Amino acid sequence: MEESESQSGENAKGTVRPTSSTTRSATEIYLVGQPASSIRGSKLPTMRQVLKFFFHTVNESGDRQETFKETVRNVLTFWNLARIKTISERGCREKLTRLWEHWRSLQKSRDRAAKDKVENFKSQLDLLWDIGAPDAVEDIEKNRLLTPADKQQDIAFYQDQRGERKAFMSGNDKIFAAKKRKQEERVEKQRSKQGRFAACEPSSSDSRPQTSVVADTPTEVEMEKKDTAIQPGRYTSKHPYVTVQLPRRILQEPALKELADRLRISNNEIVSVVAAVLRSANPPGDLSEFRISRETARRARASHRRQVAATQREAFTPPPHAVVHWDGKLVKNVVGEEEHRQAIFISGRGHEEGKLLAVLPVKDGTGLTQARATARAIEDWSCASNVKALCFDTTSSNTGRVQGAVVHLEALLEKQLLRLGCRHHVMELVVRAAASNIFGKTSAPTDPLFQTLKKRWSQLDHSQYLRLDIANLPESDWLSHLRHRTVSYLLTVTEWAREDYREAAELTLLVLGVNPPRGTHFLRPGACHHARWMAKIIYYLKIYMFSHQLELSSDLCVKLQRMAIFVSLLYTPAWLKSPVAEDAPVNDLQLHHELLRYRAVDCEVADAALAVASRHLWYLRPQTVVLSLCSEKLSAAEKKEMATKLSCLEETNDYANDNLVIQQTTRLSDLIDERSWMIFKEHHVCGTAWLMSPVEDWEKNEEFMKLKDFSRSLKVTNDVAERGIKLMQDFIGSVTKDEQQLQDVMQLVEKHRKQMSGFSKSALMQL
Repeated sequence: MEESESQSGENAKGTVRPTSSTTRSATEIYLVGQPASSIRGSKLPTMRQVLKFFFHTVNESGDRQETFKETVRNVLTFWNLARIKTISERGCREKLTRLWEHWRSLQKSRDRAAKDKVENFKSQLDLLWDIGAPDAVEDIEKNRLLTPADKQQDIAFYQDQRGERKAFMSGNDKIFAAKKRKQEERVEKQRSKQGRFAACEPSSSDSRPQTSVVADTPTEVEMEKKDTAIQPGRYTSKHPYVTVQLPRRILQEPALKELADRLRISNNEIVSVVAAVLRSANPPGDLSEFRISRETARRARASHRRQVAATQREAFTPPPHAVVHWDGKLVKNVVGEEEHRQAIFISGRGHEEGKLLAVLPVKDGTGLTQARATARAIEDWSCASNVKALCFDTTSSNTGRVQGAVVHLEALLEKQLLRLGCRHHVMELVVRAAASNIFGKTSAPTDPLFQTLKKRWSQLDHSQYLRLDIANLPESDWLSHLRHRTVSYLLTVTEWAREDYREAAELTLLVLGVNPPRGTHFLRPGACHHARWMAKIIYYLKIYMFSHQLELSSDLCVKLQRMAIFVSLLYTPAWLKSPVAEDAPVNDLQLHHELLRYRAVDCEVADAALAVASRHLWYLRPQTVVLSLCSEKLSAAEKKEMATKLSCLEETNDYANDNLVIQQTTRLSDLIDERSWMIFKEHHVCGTAWLMSPVEDWEKNEEFMKLKDFSRSLKVTNDVAERGIKLMQDFIGSVTKDEQQLQDVMQLVEKHRKQMSGFSKSALMQL
């Protein structure tokens, strides 16, 4: 080994030792080439350039740790000039350390190193040393100093550098840097000019209580957000103070009271904040001129809550075809004791996101208790006659044949209702069954694998991730078809309801070998508890993609691959399509058929998922399968077959469910029977004359369009009730201890959130 080091001119620290030879070969670094005193060029540095500079610098200084820092600082200069966000400087040093250690291991075993490892290292040397942040592309898109063309150019440059590396940086980047430097100078000048007005006094001629507040003089942060260069002297004419008139009864202002309740600010806190604002005026406001006290705030807020809640109730118009949602949870009340609470919502046309009826305390979580609380809320809001369906989590307390909340609620309302099991809840049970079959059951609140990924995330190289190879799997042709269908669907969707859905879609594309439209980047892992809806999609895909870096056992890697195949090809598309009511029967039947065929790929996972899915056939029941007549996924021939069969059946008053078995040959028309008349005869949604018309004429029929509007107004996920539970947890005991006041607060907060979704300046202008 010593002889080898002598020949290469390197010591154990990785520095280049001076030798007596003056030839280039004597100073050449193993696999890298000649050291370089600088990093040159108009492209982002490659691994070879980085190592060359590192070895030159470490040879000069002899301090490897300082050399790591110096090398990273030099490399960051190029990335900053390219306007591309990078990982932290510490992360860069750690990545450089790993690169050096890899080179060192090859250098130490140069005589016995496997040729494939050496060749692999050499093939990567002229590739980009990628230290880009996971959200680098998103950061470019948010840069307000760049024009859309510049943003597109920067993103294209970054993607090129990670690939063919044909592009190079031009003088525009220097212009950008100069522009930003001049902007900073203007900010500093503006700051110094503001100091000249410090002694100025505001004028006042009104006898009403007045105070002054700081004017809208742009701060440094605001000025940096401007899209265009700031003109010299643009703000110099503005006075640092403005004169405003404030009411003596400032705590009576509706906007102030509603915002205080929404932000859960106590009476003491709101009084203190208002007093601080008044005293910050120039001259300071006289607090004795204003009606501000804790008791004043309490009375004003309580009165306003009652008024808003009463107005909400009076203005409420029940949707013509209402769906009732509810969910319960055991929470701690204001005195720290546990109690059952039940959130009750109603959804439908005009209330697509759900309308909160109440969050009531209940004595227990039994089906009868939940049904009584829900029925009471429905009666209080006078919408019993409009209720056509129930949406609920598929727990035994809700779905029991004898004592379930659904059965009791139908009895209390004295009508048969469509039973819409929450599709998100059902899909969560399906993937949980698959995960338990592969990895085993766990009683822990979080999955240990998820925690491992979260802890190791910052140490992973996010540019190196695994993709699924399905070519050698059983039924590979069919799996390829599923892959093509999934990719096509995910690429056509441009808007997602939540960022979790977008992340799941992008991860699925990446693991299937397709770059998402927004580029390749990974979000840092967040909450990883079992209650998070999307956790199993997001985490299992990420863990599989980085399993080779997490040093997992080969057995666990095989299990992760099984899970990734199931999630990406079957589960993710089914989950993302689940909220659409008219497509629910088509999607559920398709999923059953695919799970039956998936037995040839992974029999155990398929059987575990089928066992759960077969217990939750809510949308393949005769009462709900007719919703698919409005689906664009169903062919005209199948629709006609369903309509013809329904027309030939007699009506019935018995809508009781029986056992349903789905086979590989089952079609939607096979599921039609006398109970399918329920929507038409029990709830009078629309007429039925159009059933005998040609399918292509249905869209012209007013009665069919009523059915289509009905199906599209149905909310088949129980997310609104979940949000109600979260709302209740946030506000119980936070701003009031009175039960009626708590109900009023939640009505007020729900209204305020719909009116003002955020706290940007433009949103606050609407107060």
